Amino acid sequence: MLSALTTFALLGSLVTAIPQVTKRDSGTYANCRTFYSDVYAQTTQNIDLASVIGAPPANQQALVESSIEQFAAGSTVMQQIMAAPKIPVNGSYNLWFEYCEPKNGNATGIFQTHHGIVGNAGYWNVQLDNSPNNSFAESAAAAGWATLSYDRLGVGRSAKPDGTNIVQISYEIAQSISIAESLRSGNLSDLGQFNKIVGVGHSYGSNLLTGVASVSPSAFDGLVLTGFTNNATTGPLGLFSFQSTIANVAYPSRFASEKNDYVITPNVYVDQTGFFHYPNYTNSSLQMFTMNKGEYTLGQQNTISAPLQLMNNYTSPVFVVTGQNDAPYCAANCYSTSSTSSNSTSSGNSTSMPSQLDTAKTLFPSASAFETYVVPDTAHGINYHTTAYQAYLQIISFVQNQMI
Repeated sequence: MLSALTTFALLGSLVTAIPQVTKRDSGTYANCRTFYSDVYAQTTQNIDLASVIGAPPANQQALVESSIEQFAAGSTVMQQIMAAPKIPVNGSYNLWFEYCEPKNGNATGIFQTHHGIVGNAGYWNVQLDNSPNNSFAESAAAAGWATLSYDRLGVGRSAKPDGTNIVQISYEIAQSISIAESLRSGNLSDLGQFNKIVGVGHSYGSNLLTGVASVSPSAFDGLVLTGFTNNATTGPLGLFSFQSTIANVAYPSRFASEKNDYVITPNVYVDQTGFFHYPNYTNSSLQMFTMNKGEYTLGQQNTISAPLQLMNNYTSPVFVVTGQNDAPYCAANCYSTSSTSSNSTSSGNSTSMPSQLDTAKTLFPSASAFETYVVPDTAHGINYHTTAYQAYLQIISFVQNQMI
């Protein structure tokens, strides 16, 4: 169990580097550009993971064996990890951002997004099949909202420090809060000030936001948690099914310079198992996902559940959006539940039928509004399915109804 919230994270401020701005071709509704910025944060709640799992694995065989030991029946590895000593982590790390705004430049507010494991910032701006419908940033811009996405620490174009003891969810929680504070104060690049900031997460990114809600309830004016329940399976469709492979082994042309505690899913078939529901996606969608997916660290993999152990007094609106066939969070059937009643409120086309999404309500007992939406015929990687646009409309409708 984690210690008191008052010692969970000591927050710093975001120090803006000289922007290195790259403009992307305008989309249908959004103008986007990218930049780097240094983010300072500090926490006292990282785990001394190395004291449990040791140094980065010597090779892939060693990693496979350690995974088997961790997920084996009767294993106490996770208990050892959660009981490991806490260590302080602080510093400034360079992160890669993409900012998209409505073409008229007038934004009602901003979505600060947080991608999941195997993802990167591109998850929120999928340019697929000559259509804007898979891009959350495009749908947000069409509704008058800006979007700020970033490659989380250790991923893609962002800094890659020690992947065992530094790149963990506790430190990333502090980074997320620091970014939100800089958006409110107008200190992030030249984006200006925002007084309406909605935190949006997917998978690991949603877990991260539950930690933000505990540590700094005022950081976000609302939360949208996608690819998420409070009932993530540890069974055959959980993290073990990702078949974590040393990134420089799986894709040496992309990750040759990365240490052995940076890992990734090994092939397109594992990606299909974890993220897709056939046939509700195009072949180009699956191929694009695999070609552009991001790496993750053993530190992230082994601390993903830490924020879910915290109760919080978050009082702003919360919307949970998860695919009906989500594998890691619903064991591929979000309607398979022994619950006989639902604490959630239906939204849009959603059904009042109980689902595993309702389990997230226990994490947000004081939320001013709590709603769920089960995306039909859709798996974990919502944004790559043909139903993505349908999910975006539900998200935007919820946010506008609650905040405008």
